[in-house]
Amino acid sequence: MKKKVVTSGNKPIDRKQRYAVFNRNDRLVRKGAYTASEIQQYLNQKAHEDKSYYAIELKGLNRKLTTKELKPLENKVKYEKDTLPTKDLADLKTLLKMLKTKPAWEGMIKAYHFDTALREEIPLSIWKKMGGGTN
Repeated sequence: MKKKVVTSGNKPIDRKQRYAVFNRNDRLVRKGAYTASEIQQYLNQKAHEDKSYYAIELKGLNRKLTTKELKPLENKVKYEKDTLPTKDLADLKTLLKMLKTKPAWEGMIKAYHFDTALREEIPLSIWKKMGGGTN
């Protein structure tokens, strides 16, 4: 009998992927590269400790975005500051600052907790580079 390899999508299940782990208060607990089974083990261990954690896979680019790539978000922050609520504007500024200094995938850690309306304010080109999906 031939053994079947279980995969997640098109990727082997034992391939390391980037994950961010959050607690029930949506606070980042850890981030790093883990296999699907490692992250599942960790989450199960925490569940046995009566801690409610969840993880998201971070699929974005592993490099900082260039000034040119960040321009659409800078323009949004600069020219639409009067139309955006104060908290949303502050969140977009924080995201922009993060994207200037860290790899694009790290922006998803911040943007994941934005409400849908605010996520839609992130220019599509940047959203895709951060690892966001499009429907």
